Order: sequence, then C-alpha cells, then structure tokens
Amino acid sequence: MKCPVCGCESCQVLKSKGKKSKELLLQCEECGNIFRETVDLGKPTDCRVVVSEYERSHKDFIKIYPDEVLKVEDVLDLDGRPAEITSIENKKGARVNRSQVKDVETIWAHYIDVPARVGISVDFRGRILSRKVEVDREFEFTVGDIVKLENVLFKIKSMKTIERKMRKGFAKAWVVKRIYGTPIEGKIRYKYDLTSKMVGTEEKEEL
Repeated sequence: MKCPVCGCESCQVLKSKGKKSKELLLQCEECGNIFRETVDLGKPTDCRVVVSEYERSHKDFIKIYPDEVLKVEDVLDLDGRPAEITSIENKKGARVNRSQVKDVETIWAHYIDVPARVGISVDFRGRILSRKVEVDREFEFTVGDIVKLENVLFKIKSMKTIERKMRKGFAKAWVVKRIYGTPIEGKIRYKYDLTSKMVGTEEKEEL
C-alpha cells in the first residue's frame, strides 16, 4: 500500500474492519497523510509455527490471510492459548522482524500463559549450585540484587538473556535465560527469596 501523496509504502493502520475484505484507515509514516484502502484478503493459508514451552517445542499450523503482516511480539491464538512471536523466518531463509504472511516460511513463538522459567548458577569457587525457578513473566531481575535461595544468599553478578549477556542493568524474567551469582556470607538483608519458586535441581555446570 502506497501513500497517494508521497508514495511511501510504510503506513500505520489506524482502524481496520471487515472479514473477507478489510477497510483500512491508514496513516503514512513519512508525510503523515491519512487515507483509506480496501484490501481483498482472499482465502486464509496454513502457516507453520514452531512454538516452545520451556525446554520443549512442537510444530503447529495457524490459518492466516496471505496479505496480513506479522511482527515480532505479535500474539497469536494457538488452539486457545496465547503465543508471542519471537522470530520470523521468510522463504529466503532470513530471520526478519516483520513480514507479510505470503512470504513467511516459519513463525517461531513461545506460550505466554505460563510463568517464566529461569536458571540460576551460584559459583562457590568452582563448585556450582544450579537451580531453576519459575516467576511471573514481568518480574524484574537486576544485576547487584541480593537474593535468598534455600539457605544461600548470593549477589547477581551477571545475567544471560535471549539476546546478550548483561553485567549491569535489569531485565524482565521472560527474557532472562540464566542468572549468575556469587555467594555472600553473614547476615545481610536480601531483596527477595526465590526458595518457594524452585522447580527442580540441575547438574553441576561450568561457567
């Protein structure tokens, strides 16, 4: 869809109505012009989705109209469960942040109706205490936090997220894959206790 004023193809959808065809109210992101377009959606097509839930993943299919645009962080309804898009693979084999459905090969997503599962590793000078906890997806971990886990107090020294390793700052639990900590001795006030959030133990691992 092109703006009739400047010809820009980047437009924001302000309103949308209709099923077999959609009447769109659009605003050009280049010049700000507001205009209307009617889009014939045609028939829905099966689009492959690889959806994960913690360490497990499975393949599914969802019916979507070919001209629809999908974006990372969009939420899909997969058999009644909400799943957030984490990545889109197009038919050229490239990972993109947005794409029309007709150009999509695979959608990668994860369920968001479950708590976030985060790994914790506390380094006792070579002996690693490893645990997993489940917390609210919006829970915030901050480098420098003092945390209680069972009978251990530790300080978060770094975090591994979906995209990078962090040595400062904070992150939402749903993007954190693992927390690395160092033990603290003595009676020190901790920020939160994760003991009740544990879901199992892990084998010893190397940092």
